Amino acid sequence: MGKWVDVGSESELNDGGKRCVQAGSSSLVLCKVDGQTHAFDNVCPHASMPLGEGNMEGKIITCPFHGYTYDVQTGKNIDFAEDIPLSMRAVRVTESGRLEVEVLSDDS
Repeated sequence: MGKWVDVGSESELNDGGKRCVQAGSSSLVLCKVDGQTHAFDNVCPHASMPLGEGNMEGKIITCPFHGYTYDVQTGKNIDFAEDIPLSMRAVRVTESGRLEVEVLSDDS
């Protein structure tokens, strides 16, 4: 079972924006699309490079190293549907407007 880790204020992330955060021992990317925040491991499944350095356009993030593209809402690879998807993380917003991401117990 996972635990929830505070990764900052929801207001710090603009719609269409992204930022890298540390949640326990996990490096994650937060992206906001259409007012909804999504989180995934900061690793491109193709070659284990940091995906957070990539360009965001709408709901698509592009790996800056090999050009693979992923849907940040679903984690699916846009170029190769059968390819490994992003490792998505659950996100919630607290009553006080803080973003929390679920991490595995061994990630803390």
